[in-house]
Amino acid sequence: MIEAVFGLVGVVVGSFLTIAKDGFASWKQRRREGSYAAIRLVCILHEYADKCVDVVQDDGTSHGQPAGRTDDGEEYYVAQVRQPAPPEYPDDIAWRSLPEGLMHQVLGLPNKARTTDRYIDGQSEYAATPPDYSEFFEARQEGYAKLGYDALCLAEQLSERYRIKAVHKAKLGSEWDPKAFMAEKIKFFEEQRAEMRRRFKQPTCDLQPILGSRNVE
Repeated sequence: MIEAVFGLVGVVVGSFLTIAKDGFASWKQRRREGSYAAIRLVCILHEYADKCVDVVQDDGTSHGQPAGRTDDGEEYYVAQVRQPAPPEYPDDIAWRSLPEGLMHQVLGLPNKARTTDRYIDGQSEYAATPPDYSEFFEARQEGYAKLGYDALCLAEQLSERYRIKAVHKAKLGSEWDPKAFMAEKIKFFEEQRAEMRRRFKQPTCDLQPILGSRNVE
């Protein structure tokens, strides 16, 4: 009887150890896949953020002067940098290895970029007027400041989650911080809208609901 009990206990313990071993191996594999996916995504997000910075810095001038000139010699502001395509992710990314909330945000960024582009197109077609086309450039700069800021925040979250320590900026002896730069731009436009509401006593609703707002560091 005792031998049967010990045998049964041995079977149960052996089964538990096998399940635990398989579970640990599966967890380790998912962790490796998640880490590899995170590294690739961080690189893509940083590259996209760099392109966003270029758009934010484009105010339609060249060497401090309006970049466009008509045949009659009239100057006007014209974009010098193309808006980047929404970020594209490799087909073989192991998405299920990433935390669900973070995966959703990363996958949602391209659609947010397309929505932003549609808003900018609308401002360009229906609101912007020559020669400065300020409505177009403001929508463009704010929209891409927010996209770039979001991309860098996502890259930071992935890096922290998977302990990615690689440095993603060249050591050029400069302390310039692209995330801080874009945060400052976002703050500028939000303060500008708040001032406009106060001046014209408009209700405190968001004048740019498509672009939205976020709390910046």
